[in-house]
Amino acid sequence: MDVVSSLKHAPAAQEAEPAGKSSSARVTAERKVVSPPSALSVFVTCILMALLFVFVIVGTPDRWGADLRWALRALAALTLGLLLVIHTRRRYVLPQRTSHRSTKVWGLPEYQVNVLQRTAGQAQISNTSDNAGPAQARIFASAVIYPAHVRQRLTERYDPGQRTLTQLVTIDAQLPSRDVQRLLNTADTATLPRPGIPAQRTTTGNEGFEGGRSDATDATQHPAVILFPVLVPRKGEMVDNLRVLAADGSAVPVLSYRQYLQLVAKVLRTLLDIAYGEDISNGRHPDALDAERTALQAVMRRATTTSDEPDDSEGSNALYRAGHANGRTKLANPAALKLAAQLIKKLSSHYAVVAAVPCPVDGRFVVSYERMMTPTLALAPLSEGILSWLKARARLLLGSRPVDFSISLDNAWTTQSYHLIIDCQDGVFVGVQEAQELVGYLNAHWNDRQSRLEQSFAQEKSGPLLELTTPPPYYRFRRRAGQRYAHFYTRFFPEPREKLPNGDRIPDVRFRFYEVPPGSVFRALIASTAAALLIWLIGFVTSRDPDPGTDVPAFLLVFPAVAAAWLGFDSQPRRLLEGTLAARISLLATVLCSIAASGLFMVYKAELPLLQWKVPADMQILGITSMAWSALMLLALLNASTTGYAYLARTWEFIHLSGRTDGFGGPKEHLH
Repeated sequence: MDVVSSLKHAPAAQEAEPAGKSSSARVTAERKVVSPPSALSVFVTCILMALLFVFVIVGTPDRWGADLRWALRALAALTLGLLLVIHTRRRYVLPQRTSHRSTKVWGLPEYQVNVLQRTAGQAQISNTSDNAGPAQARIFASAVIYPAHVRQRLTERYDPGQRTLTQLVTIDAQLPSRDVQRLLNTADTATLPRPGIPAQRTTTGNEGFEGGRSDATDATQHPAVILFPVLVPRKGEMVDNLRVLAADGSAVPVLSYRQYLQLVAKVLRTLLDIAYGEDISNGRHPDALDAERTALQAVMRRATTTSDEPDDSEGSNALYRAGHANGRTKLANPAALKLAAQLIKKLSSHYAVVAAVPCPVDGRFVVSYERMMTPTLALAPLSEGILSWLKARARLLLGSRPVDFSISLDNAWTTQSYHLIIDCQDGVFVGVQEAQELVGYLNAHWNDRQSRLEQSFAQEKSGPLLELTTPPPYYRFRRRAGQRYAHFYTRFFPEPREKLPNGDRIPDVRFRFYEVPPGSVFRALIASTAAALLIWLIGFVTSRDPDPGTDVPAFLLVFPAVAAAWLGFDSQPRRLLEGTLAARISLLATVLCSIAASGLFMVYKAELPLLQWKVPADMQILGITSMAWSALMLLALLNASTTGYAYLARTWEFIHLSGRTDGFGGPKEHLH
């Protein structure tokens, strides 16, 4: 089956092949996965822990003596804690940890390489427009190795959800006019005669290759098609819910994994034929065929985590050695061999999601892809400080999750002009946007390029390298003005280089969004202020008359707790923002203070000999003489004051950012 003619509008989903290398599809785990304990074991353990808990609370009869009673309670509490640790470890910790162990998946059988290599040779005989000719091979290889030469503009947009991000990448590409003209001429010709090869129609020779079938197709039935790699992730990386779209929003067919391997084999054979100046399957270049086989094995090898995996450069080195074997120093086209080696080196560690895009006359087209991404939850470690460590855990416990995430600039170097847009929901504004490692990364590449440029001139070369004469990198952030979206822009972003200090790892850009006032902090402020006023009022009266003759204060003190629960914890969030940590802590403090005040009122009304202390030295705190009511009132007042401060500070920050201007004009919002 030919690569393009067999494409159908199937769901455009592509994923990395599972990890491993062997000759079967059977999956074997590297380590034994620990299964959760049985239901009977869990039931017996829970019953035993419940009995121990009751014994710790109830204790023993008084006639047993106080020493024995407390000793048995301590022993029961220790046993309960030990059982709880063991149960938690067996029921939750071990199964979760072992469930993420890496696994091995055996790779494709060895004979598949022979079938793939034979397919590439027969495709060169079947010279139809959908086979990878010189123009199509150059376009595909260049788009994989030098994506910035093809991609003129790339816009990467993220739409945050509650736990996932929807990524939409739009690529504006421009192909070289020479390759476009050759591709169009190829599509208009029924056959593509090659030197020494007669034009004819035949099958593609895919029989036996993972379910391939014969298919003879006339080239005049197909328009010119660009096999464009829209996404080149690392092997082993899953791509979730992928959709590839054309400029008009229609679905674009994507090559399956089998078709992708066929394409790589055809492109590699085409580049090798160009490099050697003839068909390498004529029997005069056995070393080239062996190198081609090694290269295809490297491409077909699936991802693995074992340390004995061959280096990614194995296939490319084999091509280089074959090109200079037997004293050969000159090739018909050394650049084609270099391009083939670079392509194999890239595809040994990565795989391409290839879309079939109709070729326009001017070579300019727009294609986009959309996928779901789940960001990794990064909790602050102790090295960042105890306060940050506690705040991170408190956010999880209280259900407070602000919009705060980092985006890697992996796509920035693949294009000349790069735009990164984070579009959040209404009710938030950009509070922080930073890239701590970005300046060091750009400086490292710029200094290295300047040093290589000076070295090339010092050696009196014919001219500087092309990559050394490109303009310097440029970037900027959209000024924060209280808007809900963030925009990062860069041009001529350098590609990461191995063994370059501070320039070998792509930096991240971090964005943090805050609530637009009033938000959840204002609701927390209302609840905490109401609780503080009610506690002060009832404490003022109760400290003078423990029994005011009514139970209304007890009901009034419950209202702030109910309001706090309704305002902060009742609604189900639909997006990533789930309320600020300050608001959740304030609401929790309001609930606790209100419930404590209601209980304290009932203690005073019943005239129980508890908590009846007076403020020392006959002092009064805001007219309250009771020590218990004074302490409770001060806590409620502190809660309301800190919440009010947080609200005013966040409101001032929003006003300050919204009132700034970038000096470029535009619309204005007026408040009078």
